Amino acid sequence: MGDMQPKSDAQLLREYAESGSESAFTELVTRHTDLVYSAALRQVLSSDLACDVAQNVFTSLARGARTLAGKLNPDASLAGWLCRCTRNQALNLRRDDFRRHSRERQAMENLHPSPETAPEWDRLCPILDEAISGLNEADHDALVLRYFKNQDLCSVGLALGVSDDTAQKRVARALEKLREYLAHHGITTTGAALALAISANAVQAAPVGLAVTISTAAVLAGTTFATTTTATAIKTIAMTTLQKTIITAALATAVGTGIFEAHQASQLRDQLQTLQKQQAPLTEQLAQLQAENKQLSNLVAQAKDQKSLSQAQFNELLKLRGQTGQTRTALQELAKLKKQCRPAKRDNTGLSYQCHGARNVHG
Repeated sequence: MGDMQPKSDAQLLREYAESGSESAFTELVTRHTDLVYSAALRQVLSSDLACDVAQNVFTSLARGARTLAGKLNPDASLAGWLCRCTRNQALNLRRDDFRRHSRERQAMENLHPSPETAPEWDRLCPILDEAISGLNEADHDALVLRYFKNQDLCSVGLALGVSDDTAQKRVARALEKLREYLAHHGITTTGAALALAISANAVQAAPVGLAVTISTAAVLAGTTFATTTTATAIKTIAMTTLQKTIITAALATAVGTGIFEAHQASQLRDQLQTLQKQQAPLTEQLAQLQAENKQLSNLVAQAKDQKSLSQAQFNELLKLRGQTGQTRTALQELAKLKKQCRPAKRDNTGLSYQCHGARNVHG
């Protein structure tokens, strides 16, 4: 039996739209977070703002899931739609600053055109998404799938519902239009060098935990906006970066505390077992010494009456009494340790122990 093929973006989106499957939506977010975050980062030039843009993009996807799912073919990819949505969100977030920055960069590039063939990423990055947004939808999606998602032409054609040859023509056409646009803005390059630069630099890993945060917030938004608690959902989705950081830190602390307590409980259980093993031979030794002490005590009583106890016997008696006292003291210490290492509360993680002021005991 062959391996099952992973579900397409369209299938996952349809599952979420029809049955509210959070796992399906989470898979979509995990699959495309790096793409969306990287596209946002190129445009807003700030990691925090890029995270906000990415969250807004997937929130929009959750809200419009039912409408969008009805327009996609079964094998379609959302990569192109997500990039277009990212572009719109970034423009809404930083429209004035971005346009001013773009005009300044373009003016500098026109004054100092680059003579090299391969474009420098620092020069290409600020205007790449603006250039791509000028392509028609078919060329845009083909370019994103081929060079941003690094899919082969067969996969591109399958996602777009066209043949491999048609997909290749769309990619080549989109790349040429992009190269011409960049040439008008002072960046001279070849199609092959441009493709290589995009493939190598366009997608960067999103911050750890961003996909989980986005999934939770976006699913909540998609559910809540269908009810009368719209304002509450907006406040939840619009948490500041500082609030998200505090929540993440609190969760990490709670998990770390649980791991530490479990480790401590394991150590205390081992210590209690060791003490129990040490107690058995000491108990036997104490019983033996008590018997011998009783026997010698009888001899002392007889000696007092008969005046016949030798010096050697008297010294042996004192030695045995000293050993008996040491053993009794050791057993008392072990009893205290067992009482201190008593079982504590039971919870869902298992039995934990409490131990206060334990000391090492040498038998």
